[in-house]
Amino acid sequence: MKARFNVKPEPNKDGECPMRVSLFIRGTRIQQSIGINIDKTKFDVHAQTLPKGYKNKAGLTGAEIMNRMGKIADHFSDYELTLSEAPTTPMLAAELKKILYASDVHLATIHKGKADMETLKKETEEAKEKAVEKTAPSAYSYLDQYRRERAREVSWTLETAKMNKSFQKHMEKFNKQCPLSYFDKEGLAAFVDYLRFKCGMEDSSVKKQYKNLVAFLNWCQAHGYAHLPDVATYHPVFKTPGKPVIFLTHEELMRLYNFELPKSGEKVKIHDMSGREIEETVLEPGALAKTRDLFCFCAFTSLRYSDMANVHRYDIKDGVLSVTTQKTNVALNIKLNSYAQAILDKYKDQYFPGDLALPVITNQRMNTYLKEVCKLCDINEPIRITGFKNGRRYDIVRPKYSEMSTHAGRKTFICFMLSIGVAPQVVMKFTGHADYKSMKPYIDIAEKAKTDAMDAMEKALGGKK
Repeated sequence: MKARFNVKPEPNKDGECPMRVSLFIRGTRIQQSIGINIDKTKFDVHAQTLPKGYKNKAGLTGAEIMNRMGKIADHFSDYELTLSEAPTTPMLAAELKKILYASDVHLATIHKGKADMETLKKETEEAKEKAVEKTAPSAYSYLDQYRRERAREVSWTLETAKMNKSFQKHMEKFNKQCPLSYFDKEGLAAFVDYLRFKCGMEDSSVKKQYKNLVAFLNWCQAHGYAHLPDVATYHPVFKTPGKPVIFLTHEELMRLYNFELPKSGEKVKIHDMSGREIEETVLEPGALAKTRDLFCFCAFTSLRYSDMANVHRYDIKDGVLSVTTQKTNVALNIKLNSYAQAILDKYKDQYFPGDLALPVITNQRMNTYLKEVCKLCDINEPIRITGFKNGRRYDIVRPKYSEMSTHAGRKTFICFMLSIGVAPQVVMKFTGHADYKSMKPYIDIAEKAKTDAMDAMEKALGGKK
C-alpha cells in the first residue's frame, strides 16, 4: 500500500491550494482531496512534512495537518489487510470519505460557514450509508442460491441453465462487489451499457441477459433481500429487428436428402451466392453424411435437436414415434413418413449407447457440419441480416448455408406444412407449440410463399407480366 500526499497547483480565492492523497492498493489507484487547504510553498513533498509553527487560514497547525495525514495512511494500511482481493475505485473512494468525515475530525476547523457545515453533514451521512453498503452482501453472492432454487422450482432445461450460467459470468465481470441496492435506474442502465459496449453484444442478446437480470432481482425482492422499485419501472429500449426465418424450401430439402457425399479430399465445383463457380475440398464426409440424415429427420418429423438426439428404438411402434419434448414436456405421437422411416432404417443394424435410434453428434459440431454440407449442396440464396451492435445498426448479406442451424429442420417442417395448406392448429399438434402467437412468423412466410406461387402460375399462363 502506498499513500502519498501532494498539493493541487491551482490556489483558491484565499491563495491556498487543496491537499490531496494518492492511494495505490493492490493495483487500484485513486487521488482525492483530503479537505484541507495549505500554502503549497510550505509543504515538502519529498519529506511529506510541514514546518513547525505553520498554521493555515482555517486555523489548523502543521502538526494537526500531519496528524490527519498519518491517520489516513495508518487507516489504509489496516484496511488493506482486510481485503481478500483487489478493491474497486468506488470502494477506495467510499473508504476515504468515511475516514475524512469521521466524527472525531474537527469539522468546524476544516470548513467555514453554516452552509458548508450542512453540506458536510450531508456528505458524512452519505459516507456512512456507502460504508454500510460495502459491508452488505454483494448481488453476485446470491446467484448460486437463485440458480439452484429456480432450476428446481421450474425445471430448467439444459439451454436455460446454460444461459443463466452465462448471465452469472457476466455479473461477475460487470461488478462482482456491488450490493443489490446498486441496481437503481442508473445501475440497471450501467449493466445494459456494459453488455452493449464492453462485451459488444447484439441488442437481441443484451435483451435476453437483461431479462435474466430482472428475473434475478425480482427473486431477490420476493425473498426480502432488497427493495428495488426501479426494476419494475425502468424499461430500456432494445432494437431487435425481426431476423429472417431460416428454412429450406421443398426443392432444397430434397436436394440435401438425396445428396451423395464425395470421398474425403475430393474437390467439387459449387457456387457462391452470386452464382460464381468456386472449388471446395470435401473433408469428413462421414460426419457430413450423418449430419445430413439427422437434419432431414428433424425436417420430416418437426423434432428439435434435443428431442431428435433422444429418440430410442423403443419409442417407435407401428410407424409412430412417441416422444415427450425436452423443452416443454409435451407428449407427442408423430406418424413417420417414408423419408423419416428410411433414415431410421439406414441405422437399424448399428448399435448406439442407450439403444438410441440415430447416431448423436453434439449440437455445436452438427451446426458446423450442417453449414458445410449445405454449402456443398449449393444452398446459397442470399439472406439479408439486420441487427444492432454497440448501439449501431448493421446490414449484411450472407449465403443461406452460413445461417443454417439444427433448428432450421423444425422450421422447414412447419413452413412446408403451412405452405401446402395444413391448418396451423393441426401443425401445432405435430410441433407441440402452446399458442398461436408462436406460429405467427411461420404463417406469414407460408402466406407469402402461396402468393409468390400464384403469381408465378399467373405469369406462366401468360397473364400477369
